[in-house]
Amino acid sequence: MSELTFCRSFLSALDARPIKLSSDHIADARKYPAQGAYTLPRLPPPHPTRPSPKSTSTSSDASTSSLSITLKPLKPNTPTVPLPAVDAAKTSIFDLKTHYATSTSIPASKIKILYKKKPVQDSKTVAEVVGGDAAGDVEFGVMVMGGAVAAGTSGGGGTPVQSPPASVPTESEKGLASGGAAAVGPSGKELVATDEFWGDLQNFVLQRIKDEAESERLVGVFKAAWEESK
Repeated sequence: MSELTFCRSFLSALDARPIKLSSDHIADARKYPAQGAYTLPRLPPPHPTRPSPKSTSTSSDASTSSLSITLKPLKPNTPTVPLPAVDAAKTSIFDLKTHYATSTSIPASKIKILYKKKPVQDSKTVAEVVGGDAAGDVEFGVMVMGGAVAAGTSGGGGTPVQSPPASVPTESEKGLASGGAAAVGPSGKELVATDEFWGDLQNFVLQRIKDEAESERLVGVFKAAWEESK
């Protein structure tokens, strides 16, 4: 049956029906005239072949998954920790932080990992952070907050420093003994004049605004104003 013949027979069948159907109209499919199902004609041989999927390069996969990472701190007095072979897809930023904390004996809570001078989340993997910039050598910045001091070398095999046993302070150590003066550290202008204060202030500003250049500028403005007013 051609398309034109089918259309004519379909329109003729519609002419015998009412123009409008009621809302409760029900058509009995068993009363439909019997006719064969219309199928599309088969394609003539030969059939088109299925395209083969593009094979990815093994060398590019190896270079993306295995990276040589360098954990370089912002302060020069903190050691640099190299990681020669790292699986970028299976290594998270938290793993880098933990490895740096183990190598330098700095608490992981005092460490912030940066990439291109911007903080990155601990839950992301190295592959998600570096993306298309992945190459043989990748450098991550390390920001140490709160004036934490590293102990050990950059080799990654340093032994963590053991904390001294806890002891109850005496009355004289707490400054409560009669006639004794309380032992306190630097305060006021003496504390502001130290490099540790400005370093902690810059780390705090950097953590808030996530821009190293702007944090250095703001701390410089604050320090210059303080030096003029002291």
